[in-house]
Amino acid sequence: MKKAVIIIVIIILISSIWYGIKRTSLFNEIFGFLLSPFWKSASFLGEKSRVFFKNYVILINIKKENEKLKKENLLLRSQLAYYKEKDRIYKTIEEFYKVSTSLDYPKIIGRIIYRPIDPFSGVSFIDKGRNDGLFPQMPVLASVNGEAVALVGQVVEVYKNWSKIIFITDPSFAADVKIQRTGDRGILVGKAEKYCNLQYLPPASELKPGDEVLTSGQDALFPPGILVGKVIIVNKDPVQGVFKFAEVKPFVDLHNIDFVLILLKLPEIPL
Repeated sequence: MKKAVIIIVIIILISSIWYGIKRTSLFNEIFGFLLSPFWKSASFLGEKSRVFFKNYVILINIKKENEKLKKENLLLRSQLAYYKEKDRIYKTIEEFYKVSTSLDYPKIIGRIIYRPIDPFSGVSFIDKGRNDGLFPQMPVLASVNGEAVALVGQVVEVYKNWSKIIFITDPSFAADVKIQRTGDRGILVGKAEKYCNLQYLPPASELKPGDEVLTSGQDALFPPGILVGKVIIVNKDPVQGVFKFAEVKPFVDLHNIDFVLILLKLPEIPL
């Protein structure tokens, strides 16, 4: 009992001396010493949590900013594509009028708005119609590498704001044509393939592969001298053995045209 009292008195004296020197109690120092690891841990975890949530908020903001930039980028890309397409259309129109100045007829540009999936189909629809001055049988042309225009078909049906056209490869198409080099005339007809048939050529004709075929102007439908295609094969007509027969490759890739040039020309004689 005495020892306990002595120990308590000693602790009180030491605490008094400690307080006089440090101005804090020994109990607080011992308590602080014992709990300081926990306080440090709590402080460390708190700092880590604060940094984590701060970084999390930053990442969220960065993600939102990235999404915003992606949308803006997509919008800019779509606008760029739009203006590129507009520029292409204007250049095409300018090109058409530039290479068709020799054709002394009013002209109008039509855009193909429908083409069947069937690669052998010779039918398409364009975005011009009766309101634009179109009538059936008007010639339809297209650009040849931006250097000239060539015959690609004719208008067959006209509605208020659109029309149906057929290409020269369509079986219902026919045109009076001539060989540029020899002057020989024949009838060009479609056959639902990528090439056309050239029929009723004179038996003495000296045409050969590579000869250019032009419109003759003698069918009252198409002006003379318009490019049509090139001869690739020459044979005797299997049906009309008296005449020569040829296959003609159109100057224009009919499956890859977006715009056509319609000549506002009516047939010169009643049909």
